Amino acid sequence: MDFTLSDQQVALKQSVQKFAQKELPDIARQIEESDEPPGIELRKRYAELGYLGVNLDEKYGGAGMSHLDAVIVLEEIAKVSIAVAFPIFESCFGPSLAIAHFGSDRLREKILPRVCSGEIVVAVSMSEPDAGSALTDLTTQARVEV
Repeated sequence: MDFTLSDQQVALKQSVQKFAQKELPDIARQIEESDEPPGIELRKRYAELGYLGVNLDEKYGGAGMSHLDAVIVLEEIAKVSIAVAFPIFESCFGPSLAIAHFGSDRLREKILPRVCSGEIVVAVSMSEPDAGSALTDLTTQARVEV
C-alpha cells in the first residue's frame, strides 16, 4: 500500500500547519487553562477554512474529501493541542460519521450542515457501572420483546 501524500494533500497539510502554528497556540493555552471546550468563534473559524466535515458529503456542508484528508487536518491541529482539535474530530469522525453513514436522510439534513457550519457539536457518551467509558467493557444489551 502506498502512503505517499498527493500534491493536494501535501498542500493541505502545509496550509493547516501554517494556520495552526500561527493562530492556535494562544487559544489552545486559554482552553487548556480554563478547562472549557472550544467556543463557537473557533468552530466558526474552522468552518470558514473548511476544516469541519472535511470528509462529509458536500450536500451536507462538508468538503467531500477523503478520510485521509480529514486525518491530515485533524493531525496538524492536534499537534498544537488536542483541546483545539476536538471540534474537527467530532465533525469528521465519531458521531458525525455515524450519522452520515447510518442516519436517515432527515437526520443527516438536520444535523450535518449545522456541524459543518460550526453551529453545533455532536458527541457520544458511553458509560455504565463497572465500565466507565471503556467501550469494550460495556455489557448493557438491548433486547426486543414482543
